[in-house]
Amino acid sequence: ALRLRGGKDEAPPEQPWKDSKRVFGSFCLYPEEGKADGWQGPRIPSDHLDGEDEEDEEEEEDDEDEEDGDAEAYRGVPPAGVVEGLMMMLTSPDATEKAKAAAALCNICSETDSNRELVVHAGGLPSLIDMLKHPSPEVPFMQSAAAACICNLAANINSKEVIATSGALEVLVKVLRSENQAAAAQAAGALWSLCVDNDMNKQRVADAGAIPHLITLLHAPDTFAQSQSAGALSECSIRNDNNKRLISEHGAILPLVKMLRSQDLSVQRLSSCALCNVCANHEANKRQAREVGALPVLVHLLSSSQVPEVL
Repeated sequence: ALRLRGGKDEAPPEQPWKDSKRVFGSFCLYPEEGKADGWQGPRIPSDHLDGEDEEDEEEEEDDEDEEDGDAEAYRGVPPAGVVEGLMMMLTSPDATEKAKAAAALCNICSETDSNRELVVHAGGLPSLIDMLKHPSPEVPFMQSAAAACICNLAANINSKEVIATSGALEVLVKVLRSENQAAAAQAAGALWSLCVDNDMNKQRVADAGAIPHLITLLHAPDTFAQSQSAGALSECSIRNDNNKRLISEHGAILPLVKMLRSQDLSVQRLSSCALCNVCANHEANKRQAREVGALPVLVHLLSSSQVPEVL
């Protein structure tokens, strides 16, 4: 469902930053054993809590109360000393330990605004930025974890300016250009999060040269990368005619229309939101969308989709 926001007909997704929240591994301080070296990316809380194998059900029942308690604990204020300990791990000479600390902080900040502010105020940003700049080849998930953590930190309205002016924004744009597509997708989500309810950051993202690279990511084979780049482009275009022009001039409208046919519901929804915002109050972009066939595809979705978020 869409709601009016900022203009006569601009309609971004409701609470769009929620789509870019990250949870890595488990709610405990380390990823699940054996998964750290090859982490593929984020899992949202409900997937994490429900996604265990059936063969482990009996063992899980024994530990159910304990696990639920751990998960609930990280949705609120973490126990005393946890954030401080993780901050120390962020500066560890051990690359794996640093990346695991970023993942744990990402989890702690996935739900609670006070946790996000705590990490920023405690000085977590410089170490996260350093991981983006200097990823360890031995720890392939390092950049992804750092970018995902920044995404969650940026969900706090009071931290957006601090993060954007800390040097993180420019480094995230560099990660967009990297060959690490998983990290690029997380960087797109972080830029999206920075732009929500912050018009200055929308302009900063454009000025840093992010828009062409976000559009390149629309062509990625990974649907998560597609959805995050579409979400970022959608948010960047709200109340910013210059960004709307840049997005269309760099060729985003055609791939966004093609993404409407995706089997992935997030890709469908976020590409339709991006088209809505890019075309809102912009006659040239509306004309271009019509010319590349957007209307028949949108009409088909309206008549065939049973998913309210897409409609």
